[in-house]
Amino acid sequence: MRFYRYAAIVVLALAAVLIAGVKITAVATPTAATASIAKPITDEAVVYVDTATGHGSGVHIGGGYILTAGHVAKDAVNLLIKTADGKTRPAEVLCLNTDYDIALLRANPDGLGVATIACRYAHTGENIRAIGNPLSLEFVSTYGRVAGDVRSLGPWKAVIVTDLTTVMGQSGGPVFDEGGALIGITVGVVSAPVQTPFGPIYALTGFGTIVPSQTVCDLMARA
Repeated sequence: MRFYRYAAIVVLALAAVLIAGVKITAVATPTAATASIAKPITDEAVVYVDTATGHGSGVHIGGGYILTAGHVAKDAVNLLIKTADGKTRPAEVLCLNTDYDIALLRANPDGLGVATIACRYAHTGENIRAIGNPLSLEFVSTYGRVAGDVRSLGPWKAVIVTDLTTVMGQSGGPVFDEGGALIGITVGVVSAPVQTPFGPIYALTGFGTIVPSQTVCDLMARA
Protein backbone atom coordinates (compact mmCIF):
# COMPACT_ATOMS: atom_id res chain seq x y z
CA MET A 1 0.00 0.00 0.00
CA ARG A 2 1.11 3.58 -0.58
CA PHE A 3 0.08 6.85 0.96
CA TYR A 4 -1.16 8.15 -2.37
CA ARG A 5 -3.56 5.22 -2.72
CA TYR A 6 -5.32 6.53 0.33
CA ALA A 7 -5.24 10.22 -0.54
CA ALA A 8 -8.89 10.83 0.28
CA ILE A 9 -8.66 8.97 3.60
CA VAL A 10 -5.45 10.63 4.72
CA VAL A 11 -6.57 14.13 3.71
CA LEU A 12 -9.62 13.66 5.92
CA ALA A 13 -7.46 12.10 8.62
CA LEU A 14 -4.98 14.96 8.54
CA ALA A 15 -7.79 17.49 8.66
CA ALA A 16 -9.31 15.67 11.62
CA VAL A 17 -5.93 15.55 13.34
CA LEU A 18 -5.41 19.26 12.91
CA ILE A 19 -8.91 20.02 14.16
CA ALA A 20 -8.34 17.70 17.11
CA GLY A 21 -5.36 19.78 18.16
CA VAL A 22 -2.31 17.89 16.91
CA LYS A 23 0.71 20.08 17.51
CA ILE A 24 2.79 20.34 14.32
CA THR A 25 5.47 22.96 14.62
CA ALA A 26 8.84 23.85 13.23
CA VAL A 27 11.29 23.65 16.12
CA ALA A 28 14.63 25.43 16.22
CA THR A 29 17.82 23.67 17.23
CA PRO A 30 17.78 23.33 21.06
CA THR A 31 19.86 25.88 22.95
CA ALA A 32 21.55 25.58 26.32
CA ALA A 33 18.49 27.19 27.87
CA THR A 34 16.17 24.45 26.59
CA ALA A 35 18.50 21.45 26.95
CA SER A 36 17.18 19.12 29.62
CA ILE A 37 16.78 15.45 30.40
CA ALA A 38 13.48 16.10 32.16
CA LYS A 39 10.82 13.50 31.39
CA PRO A 40 8.51 15.07 28.77
CA ILE A 41 4.77 14.89 29.27
CA THR A 42 4.50 13.27 25.84
CA ASP A 43 5.52 9.95 27.43
CA GLU A 44 1.78 9.40 27.78
CA ALA A 45 1.53 9.48 23.97
CA VAL A 46 3.67 6.34 23.60
CA VAL A 47 1.85 3.04 22.99
CA TYR A 48 2.57 -0.67 22.69
CA VAL A 49 1.37 -2.03 19.34
CA ASP A 50 0.18 -5.65 19.55
CA THR A 51 -0.09 -7.24 16.09
CA ALA A 52 -1.24 -10.71 17.26
CA THR A 53 1.92 -12.24 15.74
CA GLY A 54 4.38 -9.85 17.38
CA HIS A 55 4.63 -6.35 18.71
CA GLY A 56 6.09 -2.92 18.12
CA SER A 57 5.75 0.61 19.40
CA GLY A 58 3.92 3.75 18.35
CA VAL A 59 3.11 7.34 19.26
CA HIS A 60 -0.18 9.21 19.35
CA ILE A 61 -0.15 12.54 17.46
CA GLY A 62 -3.73 13.53 18.32
CA GLY A 63 -7.28 12.72 17.29
CA GLY A 64 -6.67 8.97 17.65
CA TYR A 65 -3.99 8.97 14.93
CA ILE A 66 -0.92 6.90 15.79
CA LEU A 67 2.38 6.72 13.93
CA THR A 68 4.32 3.46 13.85
CA ALA A 69 6.76 1.65 11.56
CA GLY A 70 5.36 0.27 8.33
CA HIS A 71 6.79 -3.19 8.91
CA VAL A 72 5.04 -3.33 12.29
CA ALA A 73 1.61 -2.71 10.76
CA LYS A 74 2.19 -4.75 7.59
CA ASP A 75 0.09 -7.92 7.56
CA ALA A 76 -1.01 -7.23 11.15
CA VAL A 77 -4.09 -9.08 12.36
CA ASN A 78 -6.43 -7.67 15.03
CA LEU A 79 -4.25 -4.73 16.01
CA LEU A 80 -4.43 -3.70 19.65
CA ILE A 81 -2.96 -0.59 21.24
CA LYS A 82 -1.82 -0.75 24.88
CA THR A 83 -0.95 2.22 27.07
CA ALA A 84 1.46 2.26 30.00
CA ASP A 85 -1.41 1.74 32.44
CA GLY A 86 -2.16 -1.62 30.79
CA LYS A 87 -5.41 -0.56 29.07
CA THR A 88 -5.96 -1.82 25.53
CA ARG A 89 -8.09 -0.72 22.60
CA PRO A 90 -8.45 -1.89 18.98
CA ALA A 91 -6.78 0.02 16.15
CA GLU A 92 -6.98 0.00 12.37
CA VAL A 93 -4.37 0.66 9.70
CA LEU A 94 -5.30 3.78 7.73
CA CYS A 95 -2.30 3.82 5.42
CA LEU A 96 1.13 2.33 5.04
CA ASN A 97 4.17 3.39 3.02
CA THR A 98 6.79 0.70 2.49
CA ASP A 99 9.35 3.05 0.88
CA TYR A 100 9.58 5.12 4.04
CA ASP A 101 8.53 2.33 6.45
CA ILE A 102 5.84 4.47 8.06
CA ALA A 103 2.21 3.62 8.89
CA LEU A 104 -0.68 5.61 10.28
CA LEU A 105 -3.10 3.87 12.63
CA ARG A 106 -6.34 5.06 14.18
CA ALA A 107 -7.75 4.20 17.61
CA ASN A 108 -9.94 5.71 20.31
CA PRO A 109 -7.95 8.71 21.62
CA ASP A 110 -9.50 8.74 25.11
CA GLY A 111 -6.78 8.92 27.73
CA LEU A 112 -3.90 9.16 25.26
CA GLY A 113 -1.28 11.88 25.53
CA VAL A 114 -0.39 13.88 22.42
CA ALA A 115 3.12 14.21 21.01
CA THR A 116 4.26 17.49 19.48
CA ILE A 117 5.71 16.95 15.99
CA ALA A 118 8.77 19.02 15.09
CA CYS A 119 8.72 19.23 11.28
CA ARG A 120 12.49 19.31 10.86
CA TYR A 121 15.56 17.16 10.38
CA ALA A 122 17.55 16.51 13.54
CA HIS A 123 21.22 17.46 13.28
CA THR A 124 24.31 15.36 13.93
CA GLY A 125 25.34 15.58 17.58
CA GLU A 126 21.90 16.41 18.99
CA ASN A 127 20.95 14.70 22.23
CA ILE A 128 17.87 12.52 21.72
CA ARG A 129 15.70 10.07 23.62
CA ALA A 130 13.75 7.10 22.29
CA ILE A 131 10.86 5.32 24.00
CA GLY A 132 9.56 1.90 23.05
CA ASN A 133 8.96 -1.72 23.92
CA PRO A 134 12.12 -3.75 23.20
CA LEU A 135 11.86 -7.52 23.56
CA SER A 136 9.95 -8.25 26.80
CA LEU A 137 10.50 -4.77 28.24
CA GLU A 138 7.72 -2.24 27.97
CA PHE A 139 7.82 1.57 27.92
CA VAL A 140 11.53 2.02 28.46
CA SER A 141 13.76 4.88 27.32
CA THR A 142 17.19 4.96 25.71
CA TYR A 143 19.37 8.05 25.39
CA GLY A 144 21.92 8.95 22.75
CA ARG A 145 22.76 11.30 19.92
CA VAL A 146 22.14 11.76 16.24
CA ALA A 147 25.10 10.04 14.56
CA GLY A 148 24.51 11.02 10.93
CA ASP A 149 22.34 13.21 8.73
CA VAL A 150 19.37 11.99 6.68
CA ARG A 151 20.18 9.49 3.91
CA SER A 152 18.93 6.54 1.91
CA LEU A 153 20.15 3.40 3.65
CA GLY A 154 19.34 -0.27 3.07
CA PRO A 155 15.58 -0.71 2.66
CA TRP A 156 14.86 2.83 3.89
CA LYS A 157 14.43 5.74 1.50
CA ALA A 158 15.14 8.40 4.13
CA VAL A 159 16.49 7.76 7.64
CA ILE A 160 18.69 9.44 10.21
CA VAL A 161 21.39 7.35 11.90
CA THR A 162 21.62 7.39 15.70
CA ASP A 163 23.76 5.77 18.37
CA LEU A 164 20.67 4.86 20.40
CA THR A 165 20.38 1.33 21.77
CA THR A 166 17.85 -0.12 19.34
CA VAL A 167 16.36 -3.57 19.80
CA MET A 168 13.49 -5.56 18.28
CA GLY A 169 10.15 -4.28 19.55
CA GLN A 170 11.20 -0.63 19.51
CA SER A 171 10.19 -0.26 15.87
CA GLY A 172 7.56 2.43 15.45
CA GLY A 173 8.42 4.14 18.72
CA PRO A 174 9.03 7.88 19.00
CA VAL A 175 12.35 9.69 19.27
CA PHE A 176 12.26 13.04 21.07
CA ASP A 177 14.66 15.97 21.15
CA GLU A 178 15.76 17.66 24.36
CA GLY A 179 12.67 19.84 24.36
CA GLY A 180 10.35 16.82 24.19
CA ALA A 181 9.34 17.34 20.54
CA LEU A 182 8.95 14.33 18.24
CA ILE A 183 11.82 14.32 15.73
CA GLY A 184 11.66 10.75 14.40
CA ILE A 185 10.16 7.26 14.37
CA THR A 186 12.36 4.23 15.03
CA VAL A 187 12.38 1.83 12.09
CA GLY A 188 15.41 -0.41 12.44
CA VAL A 189 19.03 -1.05 13.26
CA VAL A 190 22.23 -1.41 11.26
CA SER A 191 24.39 -4.06 12.89
CA ALA A 192 27.68 -5.70 11.99
CA PRO A 193 27.70 -9.40 10.99
CA VAL A 194 29.78 -11.87 12.98
CA GLN A 195 31.10 -14.73 10.88
CA THR A 196 30.49 -18.25 12.23
CA PRO A 197 30.89 -21.75 10.75
CA PHE A 198 27.15 -21.64 10.08
CA GLY A 199 27.23 -18.27 8.31
CA PRO A 200 26.96 -14.67 9.48
CA ILE A 201 25.03 -13.82 12.63
CA TYR A 202 23.84 -10.28 13.19
CA ALA A 203 23.87 -8.65 16.61
CA LEU A 204 20.57 -7.48 18.10
CA THR A 205 21.91 -3.95 18.56
CA GLY A 206 23.80 -1.52 16.37
CA PHE A 207 23.29 1.94 14.92
CA GLY A 208 19.61 2.83 15.17
CA THR A 209 17.73 4.29 12.21
CA ILE A 210 14.79 6.69 12.47
CA VAL A 211 12.49 8.24 9.89
CA PRO A 212 12.82 12.00 10.41
CA SER A 213 9.74 13.92 11.49
CA GLN A 214 10.22 16.26 8.52
CA THR A 215 9.68 13.27 6.22
CA VAL A 216 6.56 12.27 8.15
CA CYS A 217 5.18 15.80 7.86
CA ASP A 218 5.97 15.84 4.12
CA LEU A 219 4.16 12.53 3.62
CA MET A 220 1.05 13.73 5.41
CA ALA A 221 1.04 17.03 3.52
CA ARG A 222 1.55 15.22 0.19
CA ALA A 223 -1.43 12.88 0.68
